Amino acid sequence: MASVQGWIEKHLRLQVNAKKSGVGRTWERKFLGFRLNRERQVEAAPESLERFKAKVREKWRSCQSRTSNQLRDAWRQYVRGWWGYYRLAENRRPIFRLEGWIRRHIRKCFWLRSHDPEGTERRLRSLGLRGRLLKVAESSRGAWHLAGTGSLQTALLNAKLHRHGFLMPSELAGS
Repeated sequence: MASVQGWIEKHLRLQVNAKKSGVGRTWERKFLGFRLNRERQVEAAPESLERFKAKVREKWRSCQSRTSNQLRDAWRQYVRGWWGYYRLAENRRPIFRLEGWIRRHIRKCFWLRSHDPEGTERRLRSLGLRGRLLKVAESSRGAWHLAGTGSLQTALLNAKLHRHGFLMPSELAGS
């Protein structure tokens, strides 16, 4: 690398930024958020997916002073823009694998926004839960654990989330 860098700086009179320049296999390097995998398909780079996950965590924090509709609209705007860029990926499996995790964050946010067991039970009843499934409202387990339970998944089915406008990348890929 040093001899190539020296030649470029001497003969072409260009300054090489060593932090941004590098050599390596195509599946180890990223360019504009994409990389080529071993099958030579374009996919989102792992670093880009980590930034996406950090943004999902930020968007679905429960302590925001926003209504559910404002949270949903902000999410729709973000995911549409994000997908508008990463729809160029040929290998979309790593993106689509995150959808269950995203829905769990949405359910966790729902759980944390109802502050006491009575309010939680009232909201779960309004979502159609009955009987034993309502016992989850009295649970002392953490919100992340409860977001993965059958009760919350039944109350906030994927179809119900879709009907209320919570978009996922696979839904945008179909349109």
